[in-house]
Amino acid sequence: MDTRRFAMNYGAYLGLGLILISLTVYLFGLEEQKSIIPSLLNNLLIIGAIIYSVIIFRDQNNGFISYAKSLKLGTSVVFFASVLLAFYTFIFVTFINPEYLVNIIDIAEQEILKSNPEISDEELDMAINMTQKMLQPQWMATLSVLGGTFMGFFYSLIISFFLKKEDNNLMI
Repeated sequence: MDTRRFAMNYGAYLGLGLILISLTVYLFGLEEQKSIIPSLLNNLLIIGAIIYSVIIFRDQNNGFISYAKSLKLGTSVVFFASVLLAFYTFIFVTFINPEYLVNIIDIAEQEILKSNPEISDEELDMAINMTQKMLQPQWMATLSVLGGTFMGFFYSLIISFFLKKEDNNLMI
């Protein structure tokens, strides 16, 4: 079985699920409430997708999967999902809700002033300029893919330990 095609398919399902959560959060205005629930849902969905995809792949391959193959598969699934989510994020902050970035910058400025009320105007401007540079849609998409892939790798490290099932007949 082609591992890449399998990972792309399950990554697409995961990516669509993550996009659905993001759209729901936006439509119900949950991002203003600073709720931890969307983050929990995202992480649970990612962990569940890794577990499900590894088990399905393992079962389709005579019930065996090595630790390395499981790690690669889980990371690949989350990578492809991250690419989809990054594309959605780019579309969202560029076309659907361009004010989103302005709101984030305003919140960052308030947080900086709250944590350091004696900050000089020059230091505040420098911090806001750095924040603005990092919140460009192309950087957000790139960091989304890198961060998501790293998180998928980390989760897969742990999950693969429990789901691996070596074929003892091959270990001669």
